[in-house]
Amino acid sequence: MSKERYYLNEILKKIDRNKTTFIRWETAGLVPRAKRDSRDWRYYTEEEAQSIIKAIKDTNYFRNGQNETH
Repeated sequence: MSKERYYLNEILKKIDRNKTTFIRWETAGLVPRAKRDSRDWRYYTEEEAQSIIKAIKDTNYFRNGQNETH
């Protein structure tokens, strides 16, 4: 069963990074800006969350730039 919303803490657990790092990535445009719920908590759709997690892991946590192989 899929969820409607994935909150930031759920994504952080999957990528083993802290909120400050993730917000820095968001500010730099490396991850999309989150939607906000009525409590002003960041959340993403399931598709967005999976895409973010994949992009982070595929680029070795944005260390590989465009993930080019040499």
